[in-house]
Amino acid sequence: MLFIVNSNEAQSRQGPTGPIESAFNADNELSILLQEEPIRRFKKQAIQRLAVSSGYLTDGEKSSTHRWFATEIGTAIPLGNFENILATEISFRNDVLTLPTKEFKRSDLYGLSCSLFFKKSLSDKSNLLINVRPGYLGDFEATANTFGMFGMALITKQLESHDLTLSYGFVHLNQVDAALLPGLGIRWDPNPKISVDLRFPESRISWRLDKNGGYSEHWLHASIGFDGNRWGIRKPDGNDTEIRLKYWSAVLTLEKRIDGGGGWWIHLSHQFARRFSESGEVDLKLSNGFQIAAEIAY
Repeated sequence: MLFIVNSNEAQSRQGPTGPIESAFNADNELSILLQEEPIRRFKKQAIQRLAVSSGYLTDGEKSSTHRWFATEIGTAIPLGNFENILATEISFRNDVLTLPTKEFKRSDLYGLSCSLFFKKSLSDKSNLLINVRPGYLGDFEATANTFGMFGMALITKQLESHDLTLSYGFVHLNQVDAALLPGLGIRWDPNPKISVDLRFPESRISWRLDKNGGYSEHWLHASIGFDGNRWGIRKPDGNDTEIRLKYWSAVLTLEKRIDGGGGWWIHLSHQFARRFSESGEVDLKLSNGFQIAAEIAY
């Protein structure tokens, strides 16, 4: 507005600059439009994701420590168009869990899984999402209780008003005994700078801090949810058993997203209501703890 209001006065002092100002204003308007250009979630190639991540947790009473390292590789293939996508991901993770009060220390807790994700467009407003992740969870010695599975089948429907997206279906969680749980969630996107996602097992509020056109974005996430894992291990006496770790987690995450789906994140979480169990018999309550974790991805 400043250039438009004072354009005549500026031309009287500096000469005929109208074309230059018009070009400047056009570039300015274009930059504003580019600021809201969405970044692409997928790369134009088969290899979609290469990532490494790690985390470390300790609690105030030193009842346990937990650190982990993970690596992933992901691919995606459009089935006819980008509305129908088949994505695969292979991941490997190593956990080191120490419980001094129980004289338990294992550095050989491994997870090897393959995820299949399928998205199909049902209409302009609805999509079908299917995600299946079978995997091995153990110490590479035990033969029992080493198979794990995460599964999800959801339909998402974008409501015509209120910027809402409803999701409903079924979910199977690896750390929960129940075969199937109802999956219900709602997502609110009032504008490109904020998103509220209410669902199980994790709900999250996200704020976009800044945006560099269609190249990158910085986001801050606040989330709370239920998490955990289980492994089949062989004890020193030669018998196989199953151990489980369950907890609730409140997380604050800083994330950078770049065009094509890469980027990094770093988060600080407070884990509470932590429990360790062995073969459903030993149930040990652990102290609350803090975890710091980070990931970098291509």
